[in-house]
Amino acid sequence: MKKPIKKLTFDFFDFKWKKVPSWARDTEEMYRKWYLQRYGYFTFAGLQKFLSDKNSILEAGCGLARDSKMFAELNPRAKILAMDQSPSAIKVASETLRPFKNCSVIRDDITNFKYSGTFDFISCDQALHHTPNPAQTLRHLYRYLSPNGVINFSVCRKKNEYRDFVDDAIMDRARTLKPEELWKFSEVVTRFGEALYNLNLKGVIFKNKKYETLQRFVHNQVFRCWYSPSIDFNLSVSSNFDWFSGNPRFNSGEVRKMMKKGLGPHKLLRFYEDDATISVSIKKL
Repeated sequence: MKKPIKKLTFDFFDFKWKKVPSWARDTEEMYRKWYLQRYGYFTFAGLQKFLSDKNSILEAGCGLARDSKMFAELNPRAKILAMDQSPSAIKVASETLRPFKNCSVIRDDITNFKYSGTFDFISCDQALHHTPNPAQTLRHLYRYLSPNGVINFSVCRKKNEYRDFVDDAIMDRARTLKPEELWKFSEVVTRFGEALYNLNLKGVIFKNKKYETLQRFVHNQVFRCWYSPSIDFNLSVSSNFDWFSGNPRFNSGEVRKMMKKGLGPHKLLRFYEDDATISVSIKKL
């Protein structure tokens, strides 16, 4: 697909957060578990131990600030800054973090913001790939890490040549659509995912890998059609909308190459791949 265009990304995401302002609250449990798994903390106790000596934390591309809230709950002494470009997201994030006196929210662009200090920990989860030049954005964030500071980041993972071809075609077409039009398309896609789920075909095995349902296999390997019966239908729609609005994907070699581009000395703490993402944790030396 073509490189993301900032204005389009900003417009699509601001539309999304207006449509589903309850996204962070309603998906909090599943995404927290996913975060803990991907970055190797596994439990809240594990993340709390990691955060215990972090005095300054940045969530870059915070969206509705779900992760900032988790960090604040586990380390109420740290100074936490939640940053996003979307006015709608910032409005919800400010309300979410209002009970936490150690948190502040700022509207800014994670690709070129300026800040007077540094951070002991930066989390840029599910945001880096939305920027026009992820390697450059990563370098920019890395400059604001304190010595021995840690940055967690994730990017979407490439699937296979067929799934990636279809994704690219739809994402490039989405550039010409209004947010309302892409939302309608995403509703249809989500209905397809729901229909597959309702076939109740479980335990699908393909190339020695087991998938929970046929819907999950199709979603991961054939055609993006996220659907979960455990959340409101519009939340599933918003996930598909987010995806088709423009999500460059990467393989492990491309991510490792990205990390070598001007970051300086660092230690790789974790490099984790699942069907959806590549998640990385590195320490600045």
